[in-house]
Amino acid sequence: MFTYIDNLDDLSLLNSELEQKPYIGLDTEFRRTTKDNMQLGLLQINDNDEIYLVDTISIRDPEDQCGFLFLDSVTKIFHSCKEDIEAIFSWTGKKMVNLFDTQIAEALLNGHHSIGYQTLVQEKLGIRLDKKETRSNWIRRPLTDSQLNYAVSDVEFLIHLYLEQKEELLKSNKLKWQEQEIEFLITSTISQNNYFGDIPSKLSKEEEHNLLNK
Repeated sequence: MFTYIDNLDDLSLLNSELEQKPYIGLDTEFRRTTKDNMQLGLLQINDNDEIYLVDTISIRDPEDQCGFLFLDSVTKIFHSCKEDIEAIFSWTGKKMVNLFDTQIAEALLNGHHSIGYQTLVQEKLGIRLDKKETRSNWIRRPLTDSQLNYAVSDVEFLIHLYLEQKEELLKSNKLKWQEQEIEFLITSTISQNNYFGDIPSKLSKEEEHNLLNK
């Protein structure tokens, strides 16, 4: 079961609730045509009580109604978050803080680098996820039932994984390592994609050279 959010009023109500949560599971679906052209198609959220699907095509401008993404008090849990960081930045124009990545955590704990979410869920929970909608069109509306069910499954188990991994990271004194990896990933991801606030996303060679000199 899930709640579908497709207007700013409902997003505002959801935002008020999520700003009070200690952690939430997140995933995105998007369309990327070039390195610098990404459009967020759907934002999936699990707050440990309910799953929400935010239609970012209907809500093209979230204004200030997604503050939960930028609060230090709310841990945002992803799996392999690099493109999620880009996709959410393309929608909000803001850089997220306080992220936890279950893929990075698994690498630090067990040396399983680049493990997929489906594989991790199957190894940890014995649950096999259906991934046939991975490359479907997330910009076209309406979304199919199969797409919606797929989107839900992508955040369904993130909090369970997070709670288990965080405890293991604390025991092994590696939680700070995870935080450092995430901070580096956020900074490098935004920088490498020429996201400089009011600076145009596409720069000429001369403009790029001048910017780097500054």
